[in-house]
Amino acid sequence: MVDPLFLSLLFPLFISSIAAQSNTTNYPTCPSHDSCNGLTISYPFWRMHDNQTQFCGYQGFGINCSTTINRTDLPIIKLGNNSYFVHEIIYRTTSIILVDYDVSPIVIPVPNHCPRVLHNNIDFQSLPFSFTEFNANLSFHINCNGIPDFATKIPCLESDSGRRKSCVNLVRNEPKDFNWSTYSCDEHVVKTVLNNDNLPDGDRLGREYGGVLSRGFELQWRSLEDCGKCEESNGWCGHNSITGESMCFCSDGRTTTDHCKTKKGTFIMTPTSIKFQFYPRLVDFMDITSMTILK
Repeated sequence: MVDPLFLSLLFPLFISSIAAQSNTTNYPTCPSHDSCNGLTISYPFWRMHDNQTQFCGYQGFGINCSTTINRTDLPIIKLGNNSYFVHEIIYRTTSIILVDYDVSPIVIPVPNHCPRVLHNNIDFQSLPFSFTEFNANLSFHINCNGIPDFATKIPCLESDSGRRKSCVNLVRNEPKDFNWSTYSCDEHVVKTVLNNDNLPDGDRLGREYGGVLSRGFELQWRSLEDCGKCEESNGWCGHNSITGESMCFCSDGRTTTDHCKTKKGTFIMTPTSIKFQFYPRLVDFMDITSMTILK
């Protein structure tokens, strides 16, 4: 049986815990999921909201549910300085399919059979993303004075009455250390695309490259190194945008700055119950409303 003196000493601590817990409303429970136009947004991704001071998920994994000119909500993620339409998130394989904002037929509903690629591939910097093996790289050269044999002309991007030409080729088909300087191209852009069985080749690639770009590309994410301790303790990682602190959301409702583990000799309190860890064989659970010891 538990010493009544022990209970009398513990009760004030419990009341203090309730008061402290009621003052932690600036750390809300981590939402299990959200959605945008049918896309499920779940950890480690998170939906961005106005005036958001904190979030549950990885930094850089925020998805903005943007409203387009035709009032359609579209999930958009920003990587580096560029925006991408989120076509699909496959949580089972930790992969995500993105489409460049400038060439997505969903973002820009007006058909564009001759899209202009505006920037190179993503600079992931510290983000835990990488391209999967299910992609291929396309190399675009714009406004050149000629086209090498292994490249395919893009008829719709010709300029100066056909004297300046543009072309595309699969990077894997390009000779090693090929010298492009002799063709005096104005621009060179490399884009990653999904490499499926329907990838056109030859002249078709020059005519149908817009459709290839609109399929997007696939990335895979890995665990964020800074979130290792939190996730290993069954927590969900987060971040406070105001203080700049990392956060760890625990399944028991606590929010910490590192992990969800509890030290031996401590206990976890909630407004209705206490789970003891100091005397595991003596007390398993106390119902504070009746002040009885439950085995």
